[in-house]
Amino acid sequence: MSREKRLALKKAEYEGSVFKTNKYGDVEVVEYINSSFVKIRFINTNHVKEEHLSSVRSGYVRDDSIPTTCGVGFIDVEGASIGRKMTSWYATWNAMITRCYNENLRYKHPSYKDCTVSENFKYLSNFKEWYHKQIGFDQDGWQLDKDILIKGNKLYSEATCCFVPPEINTLILKADRIRGKYPIGVYEDKQAGKFKVRISVEGKHKHVGRYYCEKEAFYAYKVAKEAYIKEVANKWKDQIDPRVYDALMNWTIEITD
Repeated sequence: MSREKRLALKKAEYEGSVFKTNKYGDVEVVEYINSSFVKIRFINTNHVKEEHLSSVRSGYVRDDSIPTTCGVGFIDVEGASIGRKMTSWYATWNAMITRCYNENLRYKHPSYKDCTVSENFKYLSNFKEWYHKQIGFDQDGWQLDKDILIKGNKLYSEATCCFVPPEINTLILKADRIRGKYPIGVYEDKQAGKFKVRISVEGKHKHVGRYYCEKEAFYAYKVAKEAYIKEVANKWKDQIDPRVYDALMNWTIEITD
């Protein structure tokens, strides 16, 4: 039997056939490509994709047109997991989506309440492509940050995100829940009748001074903190994204922070 005739027989056998999937309803084979691949249509959504014939027969296929992560994230790329372990880019994307759209997590961490993800970043394929072009993506322990390049930013997107080492990521974190009624970095010393100032340096509190005036205390904190931010920026200058370095060197501490 010729190759052309065998192909014609397989086309007749598979094209138009309907198979059940484990999670996404039935699929129809619309084109038999070869012994390994077929083109299928998800009947519920009309989404069309090429897939391994063995996967179609076993039912293990995914409808990429349906957002499956927190109801907004599209896993539209293969190889996101190796066995049961997520790849680094998938784990980072999954954590980002979860922070913004998992209601239980948003309740526990109010700082995520107003955070959103750009439409492009909701597709894992787009995030993966962006991810591998970023400085520091492959550095152990470096973290995805959304509000260093743009202070106060709440949107995860290509233009607003970057990777930074933990020392930088924690450098500008706000602590609204534990601050109390005084400006950032200022604490009341009732015994001395003054306001004490401290900054965090490498995870430890560094005493700056004590002041009678609350605003004077804040200004002392502002000067000390901005100087320390520049110190850390210069420490990492040759390793971080130049945009991150510029943002840190121009960072200003406001009394409303």
